[in-house]
Amino acid sequence: MSLSVRPIRAEDKDSFLPLWQGYCTFYEANVPSVVTEGLWTRLIDPEDWAVRALVVVDETDRPMGFATLVTHPGTWTLRPVGYLEDLFVDPGARGLGKGRQLIEACMALGQREGWSKLYWRTNPDNRRAQVLYEKLARKGDWIHFEVRLNDG
Repeated sequence: MSLSVRPIRAEDKDSFLPLWQGYCTFYEANVPSVVTEGLWTRLIDPEDWAVRALVVVDETDRPMGFATLVTHPGTWTLRPVGYLEDLFVDPGARGLGKGRQLIEACMALGQREGWSKLYWRTNPDNRRAQVLYEKLARKGDWIHFEVRLNDG
């Protein structure tokens, strides 16, 4: 199977939404449809450089997985920082290197754009993903904390 990674496009919506729902289901997240629509609008907006997505596609150009990226300023560097917020591959298409390809494409994008780093997080129970992550990156020493302030 031939795989490639490219930026998401408007015509990908019908393929992206089921993948997004699969991702939300995996993490037991109830994301309101208005938030999903807002995300979609931002992902395909060429003026919104801060939130975007890459998709891994099959030989028919159908998305089989996605990575969403948030680019933000850093305080310890003058270069931008990339945050890989979401990564998901269709469960029926796993084990073929799609997740690795998505992360490597995110890394290449960051190198081209001069980011100081790319980082991401995952659930501690997601061991399958961590096997891949440990091949591509160093596990950080920092502990993550969060406070929910508002919904949506």
